[in-house]
Amino acid sequence: MRFGARYLPMVIWAARDIQRQGGSSLLLFFSLSVLVFMVATVLLFTQAMDATRQALMNHAPDLVVRRIDAGGWAPLPADQAVACAEAVAGALDPTPRIWGVAMGSGGPVTLVSSLRWLSRPIGDGIHPPSPGQAVVGQGIFGDAPDGRLVLYTPEPVSFTITGRFPENSGLVTHDLVWLSPEDARAVLGLKPGQASDLAVHLFRREEEKAIQADLAAAFPWPVRITDLSTHLVRQHTHIIQIGGITLVAWIPAMLAMLYIIAGTFAFQNAQRHQWGLMKALGWTTENILSFQMAKALVIGGPALALGIFGAYVMVFHPPSAALLAHWVTGGQQLPALFLSAKGVPTMLIQVVAMVGLPYLATVFLSSLRLATGDPGPHTQVNPWN
Repeated sequence: MRFGARYLPMVIWAARDIQRQGGSSLLLFFSLSVLVFMVATVLLFTQAMDATRQALMNHAPDLVVRRIDAGGWAPLPADQAVACAEAVAGALDPTPRIWGVAMGSGGPVTLVSSLRWLSRPIGDGIHPPSPGQAVVGQGIFGDAPDGRLVLYTPEPVSFTITGRFPENSGLVTHDLVWLSPEDARAVLGLKPGQASDLAVHLFRREEEKAIQADLAAAFPWPVRITDLSTHLVRQHTHIIQIGGITLVAWIPAMLAMLYIIAGTFAFQNAQRHQWGLMKALGWTTENILSFQMAKALVIGGPALALGIFGAYVMVFHPPSAALLAHWVTGGQQLPALFLSAKGVPTMLIQVVAMVGLPYLATVFLSSLRLATGDPGPHTQVNPWN
């Protein structure tokens, strides 16, 4: 209570002084808000994308085995591949996967199917498709108003759309088509019994590097094995690079921060005469510093809050997040993008440290320099007036 009673009048006095200098104060408030919004948007988007990616990868297989030949990738016999993988100690639940890219009426789409791992309901009312049926993502469903999906193999083949993936899964299912194994093989040109690759889970994920040599030796043909950890590091690096490139592209915003700092110095230099009068009237150096810091907090606090709030809405509101992802990554625009908010408090602390602390430090140092210096030869108080 004593703390509030001591500093509340100073805050009120600072607010009245800010109101008296409304133009410059409003410009400073707007500049800080925009700068915080830009920096916070990049940091929050990078963190949200990385957290969402990690959440999705938690359900991914530890190892993916692909057969290769002189021409590159080659399909593998599903039953034989499973038998070979099961012979390796530590390899669990080897699952053949059927997937690939096909041409649809609206552009390329990703086909998926499986012998086991998708043979269960996904979401409300979504069941594995039968031959001639398809479950599609939100982006493809919008291109098929009549409920029919046309794929070219190169001859056009039509499928009946029996379901669509939930909107909140758009990050991975936007252009996804789920077909029966028979239809997927026919569209991708695979023979009966063939699969695209083999997904393998491990008893201990820490052994993914050590087991790869034994797993590769278990197959009678050359294979290429990709482990989850390497993929996670690659994706994390890619997301961080996107955020870094975007921040570099926003260097003019950082220059605007320098302009704000320089403007703060210039504004306080212009107030040298007023400060001299205040000291002549009995204000101490501590009073002046408290007054200036109160003004900085009254302007900077709401500006930080407004910028952070705008960035949060931009990143975690699905339509605007999709627009942001399209602009930042240059990729395909999604109708909605649901991102994880994990790690947001840490990012907000970084934003405050990057923008708020330099601003307050500038105000404090410049105020200290002027408050302890000579107010100027023209600052005099006539006791007879």
